[in-house]
Amino acid sequence: MPSNRKPLKRSVFIGCTAFILILCLILSTLTYFTYTDSLYESYEKRMSDIIDYVQSHIDIEDLSECVETGVESKKYKELMNFMDAIMEDFDIHYLYIVYPIIDEKPGMLNILSADTKYGRQYEPDGYYLGSISYDDYAIDELKLYYDAMMTNDGRDITFFKDFSSWGYDYTGARALIDSKGNKFALLCVDIEISELLKDIGNYTFANIMLIVALGTIFIALFLTWINRNFTDPITKLEKSVVEFADIAHEQKDPKKLIYHAPDISTKNEVESLKDAIERLSVDMREYVTDMVDAQGKVEDMKSKVSRMDMVVYQDALTHVKNKAWYDNIKKRVNDDIAAGKAVFGIIMLDLNNLKKINDNYGHEHGDDYISGACHEVCIIYDHSPVFRIGGDEFVVLLEKNDYENREGLFQKLIDTFDNIFKDESKEPWERYSIAAGMAIYDSAIDKSMDDVFKRADELMYHNKIESKMARE
Repeated sequence: MPSNRKPLKRSVFIGCTAFILILCLILSTLTYFTYTDSLYESYEKRMSDIIDYVQSHIDIEDLSECVETGVESKKYKELMNFMDAIMEDFDIHYLYIVYPIIDEKPGMLNILSADTKYGRQYEPDGYYLGSISYDDYAIDELKLYYDAMMTNDGRDITFFKDFSSWGYDYTGARALIDSKGNKFALLCVDIEISELLKDIGNYTFANIMLIVALGTIFIALFLTWINRNFTDPITKLEKSVVEFADIAHEQKDPKKLIYHAPDISTKNEVESLKDAIERLSVDMREYVTDMVDAQGKVEDMKSKVSRMDMVVYQDALTHVKNKAWYDNIKKRVNDDIAAGKAVFGIIMLDLNNLKKINDNYGHEHGDDYISGACHEVCIIYDHSPVFRIGGDEFVVLLEKNDYENREGLFQKLIDTFDNIFKDESKEPWERYSIAAGMAIYDSAIDKSMDDVFKRADELMYHNKIESKMARE
């Protein structure tokens, strides 16, 4: 089994974990921004209520006169006490009324700064009506207040983030306008940003933990379900299929092709797959059985055909190929000639004295004479096909090694039969005599195998005449 394959359980676990992590990231981001917007909206509503409440207790004309004269009136002191009470009762950072100065010497004119009872008594901030702070506010910070006062219409509230020496605050401001339409002050309330961030962080963390907890429970339940219904059954199924494949590899005995189906009861496609594989294994075993039976029948038929070939194409007396097989070979050689790749020679053989042997000693010894002479030819040309094409006529087809050694083999043929014929110790039917002629294919003059055969036959005929003349 390939080592680089990834287990299904691990892939599912990694996929689920990645899904939960991505889900946590997305939900946390959405939660953060949604809750941040919601929290800022909530704080803005709270700050708006405080500013509306405080403004409802301000005598604009009296406060405007106090700013102009620098003298605290009775209503001014009542307003101070009221704003101090607001500081005591509400969770805010600062509550104050100021006027930003943007000129050659920028600063913040203090009109009224609320404080707690403890702060008034033990840690007074030192800000009083008409005091100007030149160092407590940076120019960029003063511009925030100045822009808020200039753009505010006295009805709405302008919100901005203010980072100053007193901390990082979220400020809500409304311009105070006297009866002449002059913007003489800016009523402000501050809430610490750190408190906002703390609330946002706590809420986001709580949501992340909830998502992680739910995600962990989901992964556990999902993995349990998928392992029970898919991964474990598929693992069992794979193991049984691999075992069957190992058994079936090069197995020739159908009886051993037994598939051990795993115990799977999932009531889903995996169980259907298990049943299908089981049916497939049965069909395969039956198919292999049929194949083996068919192969046996084919082998029997091949054997019968081979025996028929021996009967049809083999000479019954000499057991060499007969004239019918010679005609088949001739077709193949003629195809080689047409393709321009023919290289061969033909030896034509004719037995001498066969009629004399038959007449004087009977056809039985005549057959011995034929088969004995053929045997000698086959010994010499043991790498070439020998054909009996007539009663006393034989053909040898020279190819490959015998073709290369044709001259030596032909001389050996002549010498062998001369020696046998001269041996007077043998019976007459054992003293074989032949006439032979050898012709080589020449592409310049030969168009077919018959052309070579005719030249070999002519040479054999001349050899036969010469041998008779020599004996006479």
